[in-house]
Amino acid sequence: MTLHIDDVRLLILAAGLLAGHAVHKHTKAAAGAASKGDVVGAIGAAAAVITALFLLFGGDGSASAGPDSRPTGRAPASHQVSEVPPA
Repeated sequence: MTLHIDDVRLLILAAGLLAGHAVHKHTKAAAGAASKGDVVGAIGAAAAVITALFLLFGGDGSASAGPDSRPTGRAPASHQVSEVPPA
């Protein structure tokens, strides 16, 4: 099975990963030779860049949900409350 990723979304992902790598590299160099870098800050930066770029360029809403994904408006019988106990 092959997963097709749209070109714009692939570029958004690549930009986020590059930003995360740059943050990690910068924090590793700034903290000294014994430091491993700020991994959490790098992941946060990558997530922020990916989210911002996706909202700006990738969130066109062209993906359509399948017909079975809509709720029917009725709860299954196991989730319905038949009687409310008195207080």
